[in-house]
Amino acid sequence: MEKQIEVEFIGDIKKEQFDNLKVFFKKEGTYKKTKHRISFMYFKDKIPKDMSEIKLEDIDLRLRITNKKPELVLKQGLFTGAHARKEISINLSLEEFPVYIELLKALGWHLGVIYAVETLVYNYKNIEFSLVNIKDYGYNFEAEILTDEKEQAEAKKKIMGVLDQLKLKPFDEAGLNKQCNDINNRKELQFDFSKQSFDTIKNKFKEYFEE
Repeated sequence: MEKQIEVEFIGDIKKEQFDNLKVFFKKEGTYKKTKHRISFMYFKDKIPKDMSEIKLEDIDLRLRITNKKPELVLKQGLFTGAHARKEISINLSLEEFPVYIELLKALGWHLGVIYAVETLVYNYKNIEFSLVNIKDYGYNFEAEILTDEKEQAEAKKKIMGVLDQLKLKPFDEAGLNKQCNDINNRKELQFDFSKQSFDTIKNKFKEYFEE
């Protein structure tokens, strides 16, 4: 059976830690790829001023483009910074991307926030580690194992042990909410496709769309 449960720990790091981890993973791990990604993070009814307003919402819907390859992604499960969520991904084409914007709008999904990031991905001790540079904001790490439902607990235990060794601390609820709130409340990153055209956003972030 295909593994569909994403066990993931997320935390923030300083620029110095980001640089040190790049050197460490290059030496001790295996470099996998660099991802240039723009994500359209959707909210159903309104963009929350505080994530506590939607803490029980377990549907995470987004359109994103990674290295010019678009996809529709739905994650199901609570977003806590140390979580296990079911993930469904559908590959799209760049030509189809505006069609899916319109499809989601017709279904009532038109509000959200844009995240633009550059991510360095490594394998270390069979854990996928990502070093994330959030454009005009700061730096995160992500540690992830893709598994099945029966192996969730073992995957969490393994990641937590390696994070302790590396002296990396995942977000607690307050820390994760603060980062999300900081980014979500930036007016220049918010979108409402019931009031603005997709072309406006595309022109603003054209480096993610142009072949």
